[in-house]
Amino acid sequence: MVTANATEKISLGTVQETLLIPLYFRAKETKKENGSINDPQAVELVDKIDYDFSKFDSGKGSELGIIARTVILDKEVQKYIDEHPDCVVINIGCGLCTRNLRLDLKQAKWYNLDFPDVIEVRKKFLKTKENCYVIAKSCFDETWPNDVNAENKDVLILCEGVFMYFTEDEVKKLIQIIKKNYKKSTLYVEIMHTFMAKHSNMHDTVTKTNATFNWGIGQARDMAKLDPGLKYITEWNFVDKMADLNDNFLLKISAKVHFFKNFCNKYGVFELTQ
Repeated sequence: MVTANATEKISLGTVQETLLIPLYFRAKETKKENGSINDPQAVELVDKIDYDFSKFDSGKGSELGIIARTVILDKEVQKYIDEHPDCVVINIGCGLCTRNLRLDLKQAKWYNLDFPDVIEVRKKFLKTKENCYVIAKSCFDETWPNDVNAENKDVLILCEGVFMYFTEDEVKKLIQIIKKNYKKSTLYVEIMHTFMAKHSNMHDTVTKTNATFNWGIGQARDMAKLDPGLKYITEWNFVDKMADLNDNFLLKISAKVHFFKNFCNKYGVFELTQ
């Protein structure tokens, strides 16, 4: 662990660098007097990591969207754990997500899965918690399920801010890995619309990195077409929460008109069975 008030440079891959975007906005929101989230670990990390976070300050849309998605998933994951207190949660492409440190995990086991460079940063800067584990592997490495003890457990898979960086074939491959290893699982997947996925150059923060989007779909329910074991359950659109958090007139209109609302990111909820 780095010493207090010190900063340290970190080395991350191209896509992995994007994890610093949500980290920064969670920290900014936490510092507000009446912030919508409380993530002191994010504040600590931003203070300790030597990086020009200020380049993301112009991304007001991303900032609001990230706060909205955090509020939504915090609530829904806690609800799932409350209903399945002995479950297993697998956070795929975890980045520097601190949700496992902020929620009441009951008797659940939590696994954070990401590339070795990301896990190295997590180990350096983030505290540990009982029944929480890290897996330093690509999610396309078919051996990662061997590191998860999920026998006879309800399984929740989280894919937040991940699938848009994959190709469709990679999305299918990950689904197959999950399907092969778990008889039944619940997936909370962040989904980007096809139009936005094709226009990385229009994004207000990803353009500040070298990463690009690769995949999106027109409707969340269409993801169920990728595999016969996938069943669409519901979706939670970010713009609904964004409209609650902001008085912007266009946001409030977008939340009520499906055509506009559908262009916003959302969480698709799916059941995956063998």
